[in-house]
Amino acid sequence: MKNNFSGIIANDELCSYFANAIESSTLSHAYILLGAKGTGKHTLARLVAAALSCESRDNETTPLPCLECNNCNKIMNCISPDVMYISREEDKATLGVDAIRFIKEDVAFFPNDSSFKVYIIEDAHTMTAQAQNAFLLTLEEPPEYAIFILLCEHTESILETIKSRAPILRMKMPKRDEAMGFLKSNYPSARTFISNSPEEFEQIYMASGGSIGRILELIGSSEKKQILQNRELAQKLIESIAHNRLSSDFAEICTMFSQKRDEREKIVAQFSEIQRAARDLITIKKSDEPNLIFFTDFQYAEELSYGISVKKLMEISESTERARLALLRNANVKLTVTNYLSELI
Repeated sequence: MKNNFSGIIANDELCSYFANAIESSTLSHAYILLGAKGTGKHTLARLVAAALSCESRDNETTPLPCLECNNCNKIMNCISPDVMYISREEDKATLGVDAIRFIKEDVAFFPNDSSFKVYIIEDAHTMTAQAQNAFLLTLEEPPEYAIFILLCEHTESILETIKSRAPILRMKMPKRDEAMGFLKSNYPSARTFISNSPEEFEQIYMASGGSIGRILELIGSSEKKQILQNRELAQKLIESIAHNRLSSDFAEICTMFSQKRDEREKIVAQFSEIQRAARDLITIKKSDEPNLIFFTDFQYAEELSYGISVKKLMEISESTERARLALLRNANVKLTVTNYLSELI
């Protein structure tokens, strides 16, 4: 049977894994879907739930999930009583024990429309230790019909006892051409943007880390302008150092930094872009197959790397991190930026 995990790109092996596990009834009771924001974790979790409940699941001539039956439509539209989304409260930084207690109570009831109940735990990496221990009690002896999918951006905070019971499956980021092709085929507004502003798209692709969700968010957001300005600043600074003209460019670069006290977060973001740019040049100098996360033009980045030693690039990265942390600790904005640039001369 052909799997129909549409809307997921760069993760064919993962989609095939789930399709085969569902068809052969070898699906685990729990999985950790690991990936950055916007990589398709939510979409894949819904598609897995739809495939489990698809009314055409046993029809070998129909794609899995069919995305046309009543169960599929309910799940993909997030109105199925058998698919629960567990998330933290809007004003909370963590996912607390109350949400997990709901799972413990709800899992005792049989499914309504199908043979399975799927619990999609969003931002599972924010679960408190108390919440994780409470969840573990359910995970140790789950009913046959219960499937738990934990969506995580990282797993450092997840207890080993949970990770031992939930295989970690990593979502891959799409390559540039994959992302561009997918956006052009599925999103008219993105297709227009790519056609009209190809250079901006390249910038946004790098700034997003290849995340489809983040690209779409930025294309139609006022945040796009600030991100492009942050990247311009980072490139200007690295160019000035590479060409040994930071002293003469000092005043201009100072003015490119946000100077207002209430824009502290913007400057922190600017420092992060500088670190990404320095990281690229270090990678170019030390790796035979560098994977760039800032520069859109490899040849140009390589030319810049010739003008800065690895030692200097490490100093740039370390100075930038010190300045970034100082701002997070509420240091004076203007003084921090001035001292930072002075260190680099």
